[in-house]
Amino acid sequence: MEDAREVAINKLSELLKHPDDLNSKVGPLTRKLAKEKASIDAQLNSGVQSQLDHVQEGLETLTISSRNINRVKENMRNIDKLCYDAQSMITDFPRINMISQVHQNFVATQAKVRAFQELYQQLDDLEEAFVPMQHDIFQPHEVLLHVHYHLFKLEEFRDKTMHQARDSPHDVIITLKTYFRRVDVLSDDFTQHLWLLARNLIPLVENNCGSTIVKLAKIIEVEEAADEKALAARQAQSNHQDLQGHKKWRLAEGNPRTIKSYRVEFYEQLHQSLLEHFEQEFVPYKEAEDWQGALDATDFIFNELELVFEQVVPKFPKKYKIFPYFVLEYHRHTYDLLNQMVQQDLDAGTILRLLRFVRDYYTTMSTRLGVTEELLEPQLLDGQEQTLVDEYLKLVRRKLVEWTSNLMQSESRDFVQRENPPDMSPDGQFGLSGAVDLFQIINQQIDVAADANQGKLLYLVVNECHKVMKDSQVFWKRLLLSELQKQLDQPEDVPEGFVEYVMALANDQIKCSDFANDILIRVPPIVDANYKSQVEDKISTAIDGYLQIAASAREALLEVTFGDIKPVFADLFTARWYEQPLIPSVIETLKDYCNDFAHLNKFIFDKLIHDMLDRFLMLYLEAMRHKNAKFHMDTCLEKIENDVRLSFNFFAKYTSVEEMEERFDVIEKVHTLLESNRRMIFVDYYTLRQAYPDVPLAFVENILSKRDDLDKSALKDIMEGIKAKAREYEPDANTPPTIFSRIKW
Repeated sequence: MEDAREVAINKLSELLKHPDDLNSKVGPLTRKLAKEKASIDAQLNSGVQSQLDHVQEGLETLTISSRNINRVKENMRNIDKLCYDAQSMITDFPRINMISQVHQNFVATQAKVRAFQELYQQLDDLEEAFVPMQHDIFQPHEVLLHVHYHLFKLEEFRDKTMHQARDSPHDVIITLKTYFRRVDVLSDDFTQHLWLLARNLIPLVENNCGSTIVKLAKIIEVEEAADEKALAARQAQSNHQDLQGHKKWRLAEGNPRTIKSYRVEFYEQLHQSLLEHFEQEFVPYKEAEDWQGALDATDFIFNELELVFEQVVPKFPKKYKIFPYFVLEYHRHTYDLLNQMVQQDLDAGTILRLLRFVRDYYTTMSTRLGVTEELLEPQLLDGQEQTLVDEYLKLVRRKLVEWTSNLMQSESRDFVQRENPPDMSPDGQFGLSGAVDLFQIINQQIDVAADANQGKLLYLVVNECHKVMKDSQVFWKRLLLSELQKQLDQPEDVPEGFVEYVMALANDQIKCSDFANDILIRVPPIVDANYKSQVEDKISTAIDGYLQIAASAREALLEVTFGDIKPVFADLFTARWYEQPLIPSVIETLKDYCNDFAHLNKFIFDKLIHDMLDRFLMLYLEAMRHKNAKFHMDTCLEKIENDVRLSFNFFAKYTSVEEMEERFDVIEKVHTLLESNRRMIFVDYYTLRQAYPDVPLAFVENILSKRDDLDKSALKDIMEGIKAKAREYEPDANTPPTIFSRIKW
């Protein structure tokens, strides 16, 4: 009732979602539900009436059957009474009956004696026919049914004789057993031969002995029929014990046959033979603990099951269900094999091979044999694939951490101690071996996981590899910052070669980003669709991380480079600058470093030159604001032009003229502002502001205040006009920041 009420409430909540539905939907819903209820009631009434009619018919049939049984019983009693009464109507009936029994006994005794006389000759003939088959199961068994037929008759004769003599003296029983010993031996040998055939069904088929299997099935069917007849007689004996010994009811005496249960024994022999077959196939691999080899050796399972389906199944009656029996037997032995495997200390490769085998096993069973996973019980690994996956990931994690830790330790020692120069590739680029080694490890794990045909597992392995990549990135970032700080703080106390190793690190990180990009291209298409976007995100994040470290290495090279020339910029626009050229020394230093930077990856070198030019321009602009800077007109203008010409020519070796003109435009416009007269200065400021909206007014005021041709009064008037002009200017909000935004004012 509670469940029905809950269902009704849920249904109403779906139908009446809004308060207005009470007014608009209740009437139509009531009529609709009333019609549905009437229809369901009609169907139920019809179904109940039909069931009542069937029950009534069954009761009537039972009543009629009971009457017929009672009528038969009554007729049998009448027949028995008539027979008994008829005996008194025949003169000397007891004597006639006794003579008839004596004659029957004489005939039976004569037949028994003749059977005993012919017994050994029959046994000789049967043994002669049976021995060749017994020695070679692949020999044509043309007389197998003949031997079984006559042996079956001899067994019947033996069983009947021993049953009739059951109340005889002990010495008679012993004599009969001795007499029938050869029958017993031949029967046992023949039975063992049948089970030998049963244990070799597949070899028999492979040797074109299919007719032998048909005869085996026929013999089992004959023996089963005899068992059923004997069991029926025993059931009758059990049900009619009051008739035992009555001369008219021989069935009540039972059947002397020993129940053989050949069909049950046939399946038992099959089971035992398949168990031995699997043991024989896998013992060498178990002894060698070669579990991957054992999995590779399982192809015979599918080949033999195909053979059973095509060659063995047609030779047995359908009721034997030979193919399902073989499938389940092979499956259970496979299940036992895998259970033995998971109890061992498996390596990562074997775990993956095992997981792939399970997936391929079910697929092959379905595609080649038409057997679905639901029919294969018990489930392989008992559904504990996730436990194996976790164990594999734990092994992968431990191995990755171990390998990468050793790799990082070796690489970091070389990076810090710098006893030898870094490796150099044939194209002259510095490098570390870490990138290649790291991604050999990572790609190996990914390839193995991909071969396992487990979409989620591949994602999990990629996730572990991503962690390793991120850990290595964090490690290198920290180490780079630490070594850079030492280089800047105590350049005389640190080993030489810092610049070379930073270049090697930068090149290494670009290699890593390329390797990671290769993974990004090949892994998402083969990973489980549910994890595709996550894999792409993780690998993309790793690529960005490598590029960030390459950028950090580039920044470190800039810091070292400009650390040597930064003091020179402090003297620009001072008395020393007017006395002697300073920029040539800066350009020479940059030239020396750029010659060294030729060992960089082309991508990083171009970026470095771009950043170097930015840094140069920023320092040059910053120098104009220095405390001691002075602009002596018109000398300073000429010297600035010389500085620009020298630096322009240097950077033009590595950058296009168009880009150079664009980049040096800021110096040109500041130069124009410096040389501008009072009437044009507002126009020149506007031009500067148009091109560089983020130029600070403080910067403009600062450089103008350092001109020696402007007194304070003039400067004040100029700045008031410029500030007024600045207030009129409304820059576009979408305008990107310029070089002025990167200068720390």
